[in-house]
Amino acid sequence: MLELIPIIFWSLFFILAGFYSVYFILMIVSARKSRSILKPSITPSLSLVIPVHNESKGIIRKLENSVCLDYPRDKLEIIVVDDCSSDDTYQLVKNFVNDFSGQTKISLLSLDKWSGKASALNHAWTHCTGEIVAMTDADIILEKDALQKIVRNFGNKQVGAVTGRLRVAENSSNSTSASEKNYRSIFDIIRLGESYIDSTPIFNGLIMAFRRELLGRLDSDIIADDTELAMFSREKGWRAIYDPEVVAYEFISESKKERAKQKMRRGRGIVQSFLRHKKILFNPKFSKYGLIIFPSEFFMHIVSPILLLLTIGTLIPLIAIYSLLIPTNILLYVLAFVALSICGLVLFLILRTKVFHSEKNVVNPFSVFLSFLTHEFYLVAVLFSYTLRSLHIKKKKEDIRSAWQTKTS
Repeated sequence: MLELIPIIFWSLFFILAGFYSVYFILMIVSARKSRSILKPSITPSLSLVIPVHNESKGIIRKLENSVCLDYPRDKLEIIVVDDCSSDDTYQLVKNFVNDFSGQTKISLLSLDKWSGKASALNHAWTHCTGEIVAMTDADIILEKDALQKIVRNFGNKQVGAVTGRLRVAENSSNSTSASEKNYRSIFDIIRLGESYIDSTPIFNGLIMAFRRELLGRLDSDIIADDTELAMFSREKGWRAIYDPEVVAYEFISESKKERAKQKMRRGRGIVQSFLRHKKILFNPKFSKYGLIIFPSEFFMHIVSPILLLLTIGTLIPLIAIYSLLIPTNILLYVLAFVALSICGLVLFLILRTKVFHSEKNVVNPFSVFLSFLTHEFYLVAVLFSYTLRSLHIKKKKEDIRSAWQTKTS
């Protein structure tokens, strides 16, 4: 049994290292090619939806930012939908709408009871009149040209959904924001590379836009509405892409606990959507998206965390075994050194590759690796809780079925 531990460890190690190395290199090459794509200047009618719930601290800043965006006033409408806030968010928005004297059309909708973001978006969509519907959160600040840049992607008749790039706001100078910047540098390259190849299944929900005709009704239990909408768009035959020139600024919470809760919720939403759309896996109907991109993202978010946990689980006994057998395992150490050197070279290329027009991606490799491990452990926790919940629901259904059979017999 002990002799199997090194085989298991190195098999898992090379699967993970090989996959991430190959996929990241593919994304880098594809992301760099995407810079040559020309985008026509178009100005379709646009509805900007802002869902809010207890956003009194920053809602005025958001509204002032929204009405100052560069977009033709006769083609823009702003719709704020309040999901039954318990603070004074509704009144603040109402006062702003009543006092606003600009040319931009701005309106306020409200729900009678708290229903969640998915329901709020469903309600807002029934009031949208624009050819394109954009969505942004209340705690996000958009660059002035964000709307102009996001809609020009729809000049490509194959594109049905577009998301933008999140940057950490300058006043978010804590260690949490530094870690987030490192994570985002890799995230952006992957999203851009996938968009060039076909589509990306993961959107930044804080800024995204869709053709109005493809917006379907979201189920009320949806956690990650952005990922769900991106995948729904691709299922309907439209491309869902990422544009790094569409920039929004996010204010990072100083609370690591709060940030962890956000990442856990985000992870649950992605896992939920991936499992709901698993029929796309290796489906040639979806071309490279079904054969390459979605299987790779499925691996990263559902399979990889489990493999990583198993790899770490075999590491301690492996070290114990190698400490006793060093003279007879020199070859394995050499192979390990070569593998780690290759991975280090790939990581170096990733972190120094100039992908975006105005900057070079140079970040702390250790911080990126730490962010990766943290992200994977969040996903392990998500998968564990998701499995327990599924088993609980299954048992509950069986109990109901059993009680019904007993009652009718």
